Amino acid sequence: MKKLFKIIGIYLSLIVISESCSPQHYLISDIEFNGATIDEINKEKEYNTFTQTDVLKNDIIFIIRYDTKFIASLDLGLSTKCYAFKRGRVYDNSLLENTYSLKFDHPFKYKNVTINANQNLFAIEEIKNQIEIYDTYNENKVFEFSKKLKKESVFTSDNYEVTFSCSTSDNRNFEKKIIVKIEN
Repeated sequence: MKKLFKIIGIYLSLIVISESCSPQHYLISDIEFNGATIDEINKEKEYNTFTQTDVLKNDIIFIIRYDTKFIASLDLGLSTKCYAFKRGRVYDNSLLENTYSLKFDHPFKYKNVTINANQNLFAIEEIKNQIEIYDTYNENKVFEFSKKLKKESVFTSDNYEVTFSCSTSDNRNFEKKIIVKIEN
């Protein structure tokens, strides 16, 4: 009987150690979309810090934050290596970059060419090339317009309703609207 309890104890210990090393699985269930400004610039962009804002003065930056749901799963993973006892975070779906759409409800001028209202900026190759997309260390997605684009653009004094839409790899669709003021 003691031998049976030892075997069960060893088996349970292996399960606990294995579970502490396996990543937690999440699904992106919704997104938040906001205008932002850079608080602190770091050598590596993913470590920049941002503050949410409705007035875009020096830069045009938008941030997406993920709302996630935990997926319960049992992964014994006894054959995998464990180097730390901190659990990782894995997203089982992702935002598809080819589905991104970013639209302003008022026209603006870029290099003396009028960009019409409600035109997808990612569909205009010259503008798309001026938008850098990257992830931050705290799992935000950043859309940072280049200084050149900001400098060569003229925006109206009206508030802009900015619409962002995208899809995920598991066919979820998101559309978010915000109001921002873009200063020249």
